[in-house]
Amino acid sequence: MASNLAEPQVDLTNCDREPIHIPGTILPHGAMIVADCQTLQIEQVAGDLAGLLGVQHPPAEGTSLEAILTVDQIEHLRTLLAASPLQRPRHILDPAFRVLPGRPVDASIYVTDGSLVIEFEDADPADPHAIDPLACVQDMLDGIDVSSDLQTYCQLAADRVRRIAGYDRVMIYRFMGDESGWVFAEAKRDDLSPYLDLHYPASDIPKQARALYLTSWLRLITEIDYTPAPLTPAINPRSGRPLDMSFATLRDVSSIHREYLRNMGVGASMSISIISEGKLWGLIACHHYTPRRLPRHLRAVCELFGSMFSLQLEARQRAEQLSQRLESRKELNHIMHALAGDDDYGSGLVNQAERLLNYVAADGLSLRVGQSEGGIAIRVNDGITTRGQTPNDDQIGALTDWLTNHMGDFEGVFATDRLGEVWPPAKEFADVGSGLLAISISREPRDFILWFRQEAVEEVTWGGDPQKPVETGPNGDRLTPRKSFDAWTETVRGRSAPWASSDNDAAFDLRVSLLEVVLRRIDAAARERLRAYEKEQLLMAELDHRVKNTLANIQALVAQTGRTANSLTEFVEGLDRRIRSMARAHSLLIKSRWEGVSIRSLVEDELAAHQRPRGHIAIEGANVILTPKAALAVSLALHELATNAAKYGALSVGAGRLSVCWTIDPKGAFDLSWAESGGPRVQPPKQRGFGSTLIERALGLETGGNAHLTFAPGGVVCRIVLPSNEIYRVDLPAELSSEDSKPTSPTSAAKDGLRVLVVEDSGLVLMLIEDTLADHAWELVGPATRLSKALSLAREEAFDAAILDVNLNGELTWDVASICKERGIPFLFSTGYDGATILPEDFASVHVVNKPFTADDLLKGLTVILG
Repeated sequence: MASNLAEPQVDLTNCDREPIHIPGTILPHGAMIVADCQTLQIEQVAGDLAGLLGVQHPPAEGTSLEAILTVDQIEHLRTLLAASPLQRPRHILDPAFRVLPGRPVDASIYVTDGSLVIEFEDADPADPHAIDPLACVQDMLDGIDVSSDLQTYCQLAADRVRRIAGYDRVMIYRFMGDESGWVFAEAKRDDLSPYLDLHYPASDIPKQARALYLTSWLRLITEIDYTPAPLTPAINPRSGRPLDMSFATLRDVSSIHREYLRNMGVGASMSISIISEGKLWGLIACHHYTPRRLPRHLRAVCELFGSMFSLQLEARQRAEQLSQRLESRKELNHIMHALAGDDDYGSGLVNQAERLLNYVAADGLSLRVGQSEGGIAIRVNDGITTRGQTPNDDQIGALTDWLTNHMGDFEGVFATDRLGEVWPPAKEFADVGSGLLAISISREPRDFILWFRQEAVEEVTWGGDPQKPVETGPNGDRLTPRKSFDAWTETVRGRSAPWASSDNDAAFDLRVSLLEVVLRRIDAAARERLRAYEKEQLLMAELDHRVKNTLANIQALVAQTGRTANSLTEFVEGLDRRIRSMARAHSLLIKSRWEGVSIRSLVEDELAAHQRPRGHIAIEGANVILTPKAALAVSLALHELATNAAKYGALSVGAGRLSVCWTIDPKGAFDLSWAESGGPRVQPPKQRGFGSTLIERALGLETGGNAHLTFAPGGVVCRIVLPSNEIYRVDLPAELSSEDSKPTSPTSAAKDGLRVLVVEDSGLVLMLIEDTLADHAWELVGPATRLSKALSLAREEAFDAAILDVNLNGELTWDVASICKERGIPFLFSTGYDGATILPEDFASVHVVNKPFTADDLLKGLTVILG
């Protein structure tokens, strides 16, 4: 009856499951004794005990080592056990362990699973290299470290090992990314066919054999055809397990491997591990076509050479990686510097596409070669930008969707030289994208930068067909290694040039730098939102305060107007006029964003209804800006004065005249004079009304200043004095004759040819500033529309003044202002913000030109800061 069970697959991967570290047998030319570390009682024995140690009958289990070794040798063992854990073999060269007279013996010891393992072999003290092994190693290493390239370095190593060890063929066998092997260098007898540049499949060296090569630097097979010597008993009586022979020099060799070597015609072999950065880089593989037994001291020389060769190889690789990384770091600095000037992260990456393409050598060449022939794709903000030769957008979209689901497995960086084997849909675009190096550039793998490499069709010559067939050999249903090692050529498709470790390092560095930018921008956005929230809270509190103050003032106006009104009509009219006066002052404050109000505006607004064509009202004084609180108080006082003048004084008749003028006294106080003339004769009031009280008392209480009314027969005179702290600022006189204006105009106050640094990101505003400066023969420095450029100009350029936009594309210009301040260069801020709210404490006194501004506003501001 047919079975429904599938037959197990038989191929060389079965070798991976062979327990080669516990063979239970040793090479027959040596001897092994296993003893308890504590009691030194013998547990297991194997090999030529009679020939090497003179023990004619195997000692019984539990026999002390003292029955075989001398007292001095036992004491030497105890000293070594006490001094070291002996996890790796310790060689004990002749004469320490010579047992039989006239027969030199070498020994080595190591500890495993609580057992002391002692191995014995014949020694050869007559060999010239046995006299001074260190000199031999130095001779082998002499000049090898100055090799110009890796291939020359490896070829020298093969030549030196063959010269010392005397094997017919010595190869440097290098492992590739897919674990296949490549004969990278070779030294051989002249009559032998070359193996140089041949490739061998990964299955030729099973996984557990590779693991042992990392554990033990050297592996020796003295002859292929032998009968192994069994370990007696097979199971260690104390541990109950087979003896681990991972470090044993005499460990028996897998029969499959011996058959493999026999099929190659090899009679003896030796392998020396090449280990770099903790990984098996390759082997120094030695073949001899007759049996060859290498003395232990010469094996020690070869093992030490292999260790030194590995260290120098690793140093060469690290130096090359460091050089390449430093070079890529320079390019990375240029990329990140350019990105810093872009407000939009995504568009900044797109703008750097060409530079990013060359940052990683997508064609497999060094950065120093120049323009890459590969391709790059940037997927950011749901858009795809490509440069060079790449798959189409749909294919890239599908690929990045796959990467999004799997990128977590690769920690943000993914590299392969055979994408079609990893992700089958990529076979459709193998010609342009067989190789892929990808990095995720967002905290969640959604945005990517992808470098593509084209397919590199390659002819690979194998040492025999890499697809080993299954054969039934002489040992039954067990795989027999292939018998043919003739050159077998294969055309490899769907693969690109491999990515170097420097490529992966460069991609990793870029990803880290870009993620730092993303996180900084997220953090900056969070801080900006917090500042906006705090500012909003401040504005709300200020609004609440002002509304309540306004309501309180209106309430007081109602109460005071009611006390002095003789009728309801008079009450309503008086209250209406006073509220309208307050409203006009509030309107002026709103226009100035509550920074302050020009006294001229207050006076002109209040007297606008009383102006006549003949100009009987004279207004004169500098353009003084009062604080909001002083402006409201003065506006009510002016209203009371104007109302009284219109009813009873100079403004009630056509011949009346009014002069309103103000000055700034030497102490900085504001001094306003209201003088009426030509009106009806004035009679002093019999009692003080609300208007007089508001002028003389309320104004003083509000501002800390004073006001005094004089009821002269020719007309009312009022003098209002405010302290300097109620003056927000003083600009040029608002109205001057052409002659009077010359000494204080901007063009004459400063010399021609002055250089002005302009920091501004609005194109239209920049045009206004450029025209204004050009009209006055001033030179514009810049302009700087980005903070990075503004900082550079502020540090390096020579200029006499600066106009600084507070907010430059979302970045505040306080650092630029600090540089100007440190250099002693005057500057002003231009902004649409409320200057009193946004300016930090260090710049609270800096002159501000509020947007929108005119050319005159700008000139006035420059004149103020230039003195």
